[in-house]
Amino acid sequence: MEIVEVVRRWQAGDGQRAIARQTGLARETVRKYLHAAAAAGLRAHGPPPTEGQLAALARLNQAAPGAAERVARPAPQIARLTPHRDQIAQWLREDRLQLTRVQELLDQRRVPVPYTTLRRFVQDAGLGTAPRTTVRMADTAPGEIAEMDFGRLGALVDVQSGHRVIVWALVVVLAYSRHSFVWPLIRQTLEAVIEGLEATWRFFGGIPQRLVLDNFPAAIAGPDPLTPRPTREFLEYSQARGFLVDPARVRHPRDKPHVERGVPYVRERFWKGGIFIALDDARTQAAGWCREVAGQRVHGTTRKVPLVVFEDEERGHLQPFSLEAAPYDVPVWRTVTVQADHHVTFGQALYSLPATTCSPRTKLEARGDRSLVRFYKEGVVVKVHPRQPKGGRATDPEDYPTERATYALRAPDRLIQQAMCVGPHVGEFATRLLAGPTAWAKFRQGQQLLR
Repeated sequence: MEIVEVVRRWQAGDGQRAIARQTGLARETVRKYLHAAAAAGLRAHGPPPTEGQLAALARLNQAAPGAAERVARPAPQIARLTPHRDQIAQWLREDRLQLTRVQELLDQRRVPVPYTTLRRFVQDAGLGTAPRTTVRMADTAPGEIAEMDFGRLGALVDVQSGHRVIVWALVVVLAYSRHSFVWPLIRQTLEAVIEGLEATWRFFGGIPQRLVLDNFPAAIAGPDPLTPRPTREFLEYSQARGFLVDPARVRHPRDKPHVERGVPYVRERFWKGGIFIALDDARTQAAGWCREVAGQRVHGTTRKVPLVVFEDEERGHLQPFSLEAAPYDVPVWRTVTVQADHHVTFGQALYSLPATTCSPRTKLEARGDRSLVRFYKEGVVVKVHPRQPKGGRATDPEDYPTERATYALRAPDRLIQQAMCVGPHVGEFATRLLAGPTAWAKFRQGQQLLR
C-alpha cells in the first residue's frame, strides 16, 4: 500500500518532496521508487500500475542480507554539529540569533553545513522553538479538496430506548463551492466515520481528489506534526474510493480553515432549538438542512450561494460515485503469530496455516472482512479462509506437515480412550468433539477437557 500511495500521488501531480512529507518516507526512497516506476513503464498522469509492475516495485523493498544487524549511524554532517551543540544552544536561546546567522557563525568556525541540515539538527535536539508556519490560502480547483472535522453538538434522548447519548457532527466542506454535509454520529470509530463518508459521497454525488482531515485515532496512526501516517484501514479505504488523505497538523486549525467555522455554524443554526426523535431522524434532518439552509445562504467569504456554485461549477469535476454502490466492507488488520499446532487466532477464531511456508512463531499480517480472512507473509498471500464466527475454526488438513500426518490421525483415538477412562459421558463428549476430518484442530479443547 505504501508503494501504491507513492505512485498514486506521483500520478496525481505531487512532487517528490510532497510525497515524502505525506507518506513519511525519505525523499531518497521516494526517488528510488519513482525512478523504478518510470523504468517499469509508468508515467505521470498515466494509467494505474498493473499487478506485475507493483510486484517489480515491491522487490525493491527487500532488505539486503545482514541489514537488520547494521547499527544506525548519524549522517556525517549531523555528526559534525554534535560537538558544537552547547554553542548552538547559547546562540539560539541566550543570544536569540536567527538560524541563518548561526549558519554563518558555524561557517566562520570552519563547520560549513547546509541550512536544512542545521534546522533538522536543532529540531531533533530540541534547541530552538518550534518554527512558525503559515498557510497559503490559494484558490483550489473545483472538486480538488474537501475538508473534514468533528464537533460536539449536544445530548440526545432516544425516544424508543430512553437512553441519553452525546451526539457529534462529522462536517465535510468542499473548499471550492463551500457546499457542506453534516452527519450526526455517536462514536468516532473507523466504521462510523466510513459510514458517514459514504453518506457524504452519496450526498455530493461524487468524491473529491483530496480529503483534509483531523488527526483522530481511527484514521491517523499517531498525530506526528511532520509525518502523520494514516492507519492501514483508512488508507485502504481512501485507495478504494480514489481520494488522497492529507492529515492536518495537531492544533493547527488554519490547515483546514473552510470547515473550522462550519462546526459552530452547524451547532448554532441546526442543532440548538431543534427537535430530534432519534439519531436516524437527526441525520435525515441534517441532510435536508444542508440542502435548504446551509446550501442556500450567501456565503460570507465568497458572497455566493454554495449550492448554486456546486451545481454549476463543481459537481462535474468530482470523481464518480455510484449511488447503487455496495456498502464498503471495512477490513480489520492484525499481526498474528503461528502457534505450535499450525493455527493462528484472529477475531477469536482459529485458522490453519500451511506448515511448508509458516513455521511456528512466524509473524504474519492478517486482513479480515465480512467474508474472508487473508494471511500475508512479507506482502505475499499465503492462505485465505472463509471468515469464522467467534469460537469457530477453519482447518485445512493439507496445512499440516506430512511427517505428522500419522500422529494427527492416531492421536484423536488415544485422547478418546483417555476420556473413556474418566467416565462414559466424558468419553461420549470427546467422541463428538473429535468427530470429522479435522479432529486435530480440536485437540486444544480435548486436552482442556481431560485437564
